[in-house]
Amino acid sequence: MDESRNVTLPNRPIPSERRLPHLSRSSLVVCWLVTAACWLALPGCSTIRHWMAYSRHAAPESCVLSQDATSEDIVNALNENVSKLYAWRSTDVKITARQAGVPLTLSAVMAVESPRKLRLIVRSLATDEVDLGSNPERFWFWMKRSEPHGILTASYDDVADGRPMGPVPFQPDWLIETLGVVPFAEADFQMHEQPGSQPRRVLFVADQVTPQGQRVQRAMLVDACQGIVLEQSLREPSGRLIARATMGNYQREPSGVRMPHRIDLHWPASGVDLTLRIGNIEVNPASISEQTWSMPSYPDTPVIDLTRFRP
Repeated sequence: MDESRNVTLPNRPIPSERRLPHLSRSSLVVCWLVTAACWLALPGCSTIRHWMAYSRHAAPESCVLSQDATSEDIVNALNENVSKLYAWRSTDVKITARQAGVPLTLSAVMAVESPRKLRLIVRSLATDEVDLGSNPERFWFWMKRSEPHGILTASYDDVADGRPMGPVPFQPDWLIETLGVVPFAEADFQMHEQPGSQPRRVLFVADQVTPQGQRVQRAMLVDACQGIVLEQSLREPSGRLIARATMGNYQREPSGVRMPHRIDLHWPASGVDLTLRIGNIEVNPASISEQTWSMPSYPDTPVIDLTRFRP
């Protein structure tokens, strides 16, 4: 995919603003997921009917925003959807990893709850293979076949102090925001028109800095007709892409919330793409066990605090 994707990015320096978790080793999670897929992929296991459940598309809806909608109007429309969605979960997820054009697919379950609760478990027929998650205090990543062998974890307090630490395999805050349960603050973004786009598209850009001092630019491409997020990305000041999430196949759930049923994740440094195809989604479950948000334990598996790698 061409990184430009017809998105017009502003050319301006990035000041020091809100801090994000360390990003420089984010492609590790992609490589580990691909390794798991290589071990576990079973060609021919998915039936045609099963795949049709992930490829269904809702009929196009009429515009919810006027052609001259302002930045405030658009953000309000986005947040109106978020206001109806504080949590969701699905036991009907397929993750496809692609490297060198070869697709490999695994089953997964996932749950997310505002503001910092996340759980994604990738499974084979017999056992858990990948487990990543976050709660208000810490985040973690584990893979059955990985080196070093263990559950990699760090507290948000450790990340926030800005000192160097071990590789953080994914960006928990950014990923949770991408999954649609965190409202957008208009003051954090500047809106830029995308000339010639039909229907109208606008780009919201925020300048941010990682705890290690890495300046990044967060961009959010929005369909200003439908009031839905099409893409979120992180870039270096030079414009080099760090990570991108593309959302599609939006469907209106019975609660009225609009949810993407396909999310494509892309880390250029790794050369690997991940596609999440989400079937049935339970919006705002009556209850999600607190155990869902607890860091797991696995037999003969040590817990590796990423702060131990600090110099």
